[in-house]
Amino acid sequence: MLYDDEDYELFVSPRTSYYSATQGGGSRHMMVNGSNQRVAIKIKCSDNELYRVSPVYCLLEPGHAQRLQIVRDAGPAKIDKIVMNYIFTDISNPKEAFKELNQLENATFENNSAPMIYKKYIALMARDEIKVSVTPSTNLQSILKQSIHS
Repeated sequence: MLYDDEDYELFVSPRTSYYSATQGGGSRHMMVNGSNQRVAIKIKCSDNELYRVSPVYCLLEPGHAQRLQIVRDAGPAKIDKIVMNYIFTDISNPKEAFKELNQLENATFENNSAPMIYKKYIALMARDEIKVSVTPSTNLQSILKQSIHS
């Protein structure tokens, strides 16, 4: 099978990010709701001292996409992870959806009908030997200067 069945619910790409441990860096990921239900997402990280994520909470309507930005500060070379907790909900505020879920944790449900939390992971690899290149500037002035001097 090319895709996991869960990929149709919440597709995440890429699932691995590489960073320079000495310089830090950033990465962008795409989350797509492939289900026919609204999805509330809560992002967690294994090391909040080194990593920043945006958004932490988001709501995805069926068929919609959201970009996830991850920034890593310089620090020790190691492997970390992002955990994307997601639930299907009718609530229009993702924080409220997870707050309500936490309140329901202690409740008893018949036939195991408790709301289910699903998870997706992004591997975060930081190594010393990764080289970070800076994308050259392509503003209008630099293009015009090149064409005049050519």
